[in-house]
Amino acid sequence: MRKSELMTLWNVESWTVEPHGVYFVARQLAADGVANHEDQTIETQVENVEQAFKSFNISCSGYTEDEMLSLTFWPQLYAKLDELDRVAQKIIQKEMPPDDPVVLKLTDIMLDTSGCYGAFALGYDMGEPTAGQLYVLVSFDENFTARQDVIYETL
Repeated sequence: MRKSELMTLWNVESWTVEPHGVYFVARQLAADGVANHEDQTIETQVENVEQAFKSFNISCSGYTEDEMLSLTFWPQLYAKLDELDRVAQKIIQKEMPPDDPVVLKLTDIMLDTSGCYGAFALGYDMGEPTAGQLYVLVSFDENFTARQDVIYETL
């Protein structure tokens, strides 16, 4: 895949290539879309458009730009992202106390050449506990099958 194709597919806001990986911020149209009413002001319409997109970080640690662009699953990952997000959230919710439901928002898609996340992982920012910023992740294999264990990371 060419860089321009990937950037268009994922509606990329920013793109960074560093010695230890490739990182970008992607935007995807939220599933509920945008209401378009004739009586709205232009400012309200712009605000609604911005709210219609969800942004998240995509981290390709250990990859060169050419290596990450050669990955063949980008279009399929984009198409299945909402479904994979729901699967990951169900797995995470099983780990949470039943009387304390947690609202999860996808904040990261992580890839690492070490394979520690399988093919990739979906990550959710859980906030700042005393130990630092807590993320919970669910990893997926190359067939988009979720592992049933939850990964906890602090930054």
